[in-house]
Amino acid sequence: MTDKVPWLTIGLTLCVVCSVGCSRQPRTYPVAGRVQFPAGSPVMVGVVEFQSLEHGLNARGDIQRDGTFQLTTFEPNDGAVAGEHKCVVLQMVVGENISGHRPSKLGVVHPRYASYSTSGLTAQVNDNGDNSIVLEVEGVLETQPPADQPHKH
Repeated sequence: MTDKVPWLTIGLTLCVVCSVGCSRQPRTYPVAGRVQFPAGSPVMVGVVEFQSLEHGLNARGDIQRDGTFQLTTFEPNDGAVAGEHKCVVLQMVVGENISGHRPSKLGVVHPRYASYSTSGLTAQVNDNGDNSIVLEVEGVLETQPPADQPHKH
């Protein structure tokens, strides 16, 4: 029995070390924000994605009807890693290439915001303090409804 005790101790120690030391996932920090047009009206549909310049990790969040979002990297709403991020706003516009169909352009974000290389959007995620981020984007239409008159899809 005494021969088994050292092996049991070694085995348990290795399990603890591996479970604690093998997690190489960087720490995330809660990030919430809003996507809006220049007049202040919310972008009501889509996805926001942040890409960490340091880690290359992506965090994403669904845009709610009021324009707000919360980011997720590993676990729901865990946020993003600290540091500078490039950002994109993605929307799927149904019916763009259907013959004879003219989809509404009201509330549609300009397509340049769908690519990290053209969006020009950046955000800083802090490891201490507030991570409330506002992303302002232009629409396909030159003017979008004012903030006090939200549009409907």
